[in-house]
Amino acid sequence: MAKIVVLALLLLLPCLLTVGHAMEFEGLKHIRTQTSSITQAQAVTDLIGRLLPADKAKAFHVTVDASIGPANRDTFKLSSDGITVNITGTTGVAAAWCFQIYLRDFCRCHVSWAGTQLDLPAKWPVVMPARSNTVPNRFRYYQNVCTVSYTFAFWDWSRWEQEIDWMAMNGINMPLAFNAQETIWQKVYLKLGFTQDELNAHFAGPAFLAW
Repeated sequence: MAKIVVLALLLLLPCLLTVGHAMEFEGLKHIRTQTSSITQAQAVTDLIGRLLPADKAKAFHVTVDASIGPANRDTFKLSSDGITVNITGTTGVAAAWCFQIYLRDFCRCHVSWAGTQLDLPAKWPVVMPARSNTVPNRFRYYQNVCTVSYTFAFWDWSRWEQEIDWMAMNGINMPLAFNAQETIWQKVYLKLGFTQDELNAHFAGPAFLAW
């Protein structure tokens, strides 16, 4: 019995050591956004403008400043005096996430796939002193290898824009993207000796590419 306990502890030790600490992926440390802070902040401002009426959206002031948090950890700060809502994030995704948290936790609103409830208060809830949060994990993954062949394959830009906004507002920064995967397959199969006619007969429609 003692041997079993020791073995279990040895197996669990790596997990126990990482509790409270985000896992680091050495091979991914080089990944950095190439988008300027100004452009990211404007993208979040545009997102807010798509979701809220113009007279409400103008109350939000968005800033992207990577220096407010530790390296490779999304951080956001939120404050409101009841007139202006100030949002600062280390990235655009962090700022969009902060916006969603303000709507959810302070305005009692809800934005989801199933529906949106934006019964906004007459006066913006006050957040003083400013509140901040640092996310423990660098990457937040979304989707699986089959979702691209559900309804995704038939979405127009309006629906995709809505989904991208939703992803940003929920802190997603690593969605799967299978764009043009069939082109890669095509190139590989042609090199293996298949003809284009054979590939045309092989490839299914967009609703079946994931399988």
